[in-house]
Amino acid sequence: MPFLASGGGGGGTAAPVTMQVQPDQILALKARYEAVRDTVQDFLDRNRDALRARPLADDDVSRDAAQVFTENATTAIDVVDRFVNELALNIAQLDQAAKTYKLVEELNTQSMQSQARGI
Repeated sequence: MPFLASGGGGGGTAAPVTMQVQPDQILALKARYEAVRDTVQDFLDRNRDALRARPLADDDVSRDAAQVFTENATTAIDVVDRFVNELALNIAQLDQAAKTYKLVEELNTQSMQSQARGI
């Protein structure tokens, strides 16, 4: 049975979820999302080809099994690619929220002030 990206339960798609983040936590959440995105993307980049099966023997059963496994792996890879894309969209939204709250400028100001004290 192929991997079903929908969860296979026959239900509809999930409704969008609203997340509330305190302004002082935006940059930390953005950094965490970036770390997760990079980890997942690195895994896919390193293992994408290895996840696709090759027949273990030169017979019909092995070829059929490899084809089904490859179809499942391809579906799973597509789902993970969409997950990485969603993370990228969330990161962009968090970046925009940080700009809205002027958190980036505040962080840069604090960084410059601590550097000036060290000189």
